[in-house]
Amino acid sequence: MKKFNFDEVKRYIRNTSQETSIYVGCDSKQFQTYTLFVTVIVVHIDSCRGAKIFSEVQKTRRIESLRERLLKEVDLSVYAALNILDVIENRRLEIHLDINPSEKHKSNMVVKEAISYVMAQGLKPVLKPNSIAAFSVANYMVNHC
Repeated sequence: MKKFNFDEVKRYIRNTSQETSIYVGCDSKQFQTYTLFVTVIVVHIDSCRGAKIFSEVQKTRRIESLRERLLKEVDLSVYAALNILDVIENRRLEIHLDINPSEKHKSNMVVKEAISYVMAQGLKPVLKPNSIAAFSVANYMVNHC
């Protein structure tokens, strides 16, 4: 499956302005015999122009537990962010989680755990409806792999 080339990602980020924002997110999709995860790093140029998207695709055993799958998405996002942290400098870095804080949604079951984990790594979590890297970009890619 496709892996991040963190050297390439870092090189690209280094060549952007300090006004650039970086959003990291992940989404997954269940298949009959496996689960597919797509993690994205979105480099939003100057935080107001276009964006460059880097992605990684991982195929694992089928994960039946929604809790386990959601927490794996969080973990993959945090892992990607920590691998580029040394080039972030003053740029905004956000971890976009495919989790809805509303109790009406199943993903709410991990909201406190996920936020705590991301913050414990010194990172900023962002939930739906503002977590576009996860619920929009990664979601699109996981459905079009």
